[in-house]
Parts: sequence; C-alpha cells; structure tokens
Amino acid sequence: MRFYPVDIEERRELGGYTLLSYRWPDGSVQPGQFVMARVAGYPVTLDPFLARPFSFYDHDGEVASLLFEVRGRGTALLDRAPERIEVSAPLGHGFDIGANGTPAALLGGGIGVAPLKILSRHLTARNVRHDIFLGFAEARFAAVAAEFPGSKVATVDGSEGTRGTVLDAVPDLDRYGAVYACGPNPMLAAVKRVAGEDSVCQLSVEERMGCGNGSCNGCVVPVRDGGYVRSCIEGPVFRAEVLAW
Repeated sequence: MRFYPVDIEERRELGGYTLLSYRWPDGSVQPGQFVMARVAGYPVTLDPFLARPFSFYDHDGEVASLLFEVRGRGTALLDRAPERIEVSAPLGHGFDIGANGTPAALLGGGIGVAPLKILSRHLTARNVRHDIFLGFAEARFAAVAAEFPGSKVATVDGSEGTRGTVLDAVPDLDRYGAVYACGPNPMLAAVKRVAGEDSVCQLSVEERMGCGNGSCNGCVVPVRDGGYVRSCIEGPVFRAEVLAW
C-alpha cells in the first residue's frame, strides 16, 4: 500500500475527540470510506509498526479531515504529530446513496459519528432530507454534536440530551426509508433489528485492521450465507441483511 506525506492543516479538540485536517485534492471521497494513517518517518522509525484506520470525517474537494479518539500508542502519536502525517488513498466501500432519495436517519455511536459528517454533506447536496441521531457515553464526548446542527443526542449517563443509547433519541425509526449507522457492533445489531426489513439499512462496522488491503484477514465479519468477509475490502459499509447478527 502506498502512503502519501501530507501536512497538517488544522488540529482541533472536539470534546473527547481530535479533529485532524490535511490537504487532499486528489479525487473524491465516498462517504463511509476510510484511510490508513500513521505518523511520518516510516521506515526509519517503526513506531508504530502498523498504520491505523480512520473513517473520513469530511472532505470538501480540497481538504480531508479525520476524527478520532486517543486510545493507544498509534492514536497518541497522531494526536501529537507536529506538522506532517502519512496517509493512504481512500479505501473500502462506503455508503450507497445514489438510488435512494427517501428521508433518511443517520445514527452514530461514539466515534462512529465520524463518517456521518461527510455523509450528511452528500445527502444535502442531493436534497435528501435527513435527521441525525448521536449517542455517547457522557457529555464530554457529546460536545462534537455541535458539528451536527439540529442533531438529537443521547448519553448513557444522562449528562447530555436523552438518557440511554442512540436509539433512545430516535422517536420512530419506521418513518425513515433509509437508515445509515456507524458504531460498535452491538449498537449496529440493535439498529438492524429496529429498522426492520422495509427500510434500506446500511451499517458501517468498526473492526480492528492491520493492513487495510485484505492481506491479514484481521477485520472479518460474519455474513448471512455463511463464512466471513473482510471489512476493509468488502466493507466497511454493508447492507444490514448481509451481516449475520
């Protein structure tokens, strides 16, 4: 996989998350696609040995941005990167929004809110009415909801918005013809169950990835017809009925 050195254009703290922006004018980004990123210096330094996967938060044709939470060594190094990082080109299959113009619900749980920003941008450009629902553990992380005007928020501890999960913030999921969601697998399984079979439901899975190019099979998910598929190649976005949850 080829990596490209890019200069950091902006770094902002959004509650418990970091927003990192860099110039990327080379082609379009499909909502739901991801990028492998690491600090500059490889292979002189192998710290970290593996790049980290991040959903695109936004892309305006010139500048791309990534939203992430510092959870370990790799994200901590990216959070402290002084001027430059290295990124891959856009990877994976994103959300399919081409054929569906019905009202849509966008659901994000925790850092799973990341791909909803660029998805909302594309739906707005197509004049598709959509509502955004975000779920967090606590108010510190819910601060990123300010980036999603008009969104409805839920927190597990009740410190912001509705007490409970993101589904508790949705008054009636049946009213939407399309459902797009990203978050931890238990949340996605619950969204699939509530959305039912009449809506077009697409789920962006959060799996650990070692390579991002299908070589290591570390990000597989079970599918309904038996076996597993790689979320970095066949995903990370899947139609809900494909997944064996």
